Amino acid sequence: MPIETEQDLERAVQEFQQLRDAPDDSDQGRRKQELDAEIKAYYLQHAEDMRAAKPPR
Repeated sequence: MPIETEQDLERAVQEFQQLRDAPDDSDQGRRKQELDAEIKAYYLQHAEDMRAAKPPR
């Protein structure tokens, strides 16, 4: 599942959080690792144009 939009990113993060306790050597653990890599790649590619997570004070 390539992450192409912020909506894709939100879904990927939600799925990653659901899998957070999965053992690394399981199918779910491998999916968690794939999601982790895809999420990090998205952040690297889009760091400049992403909206801020919190409003400035």
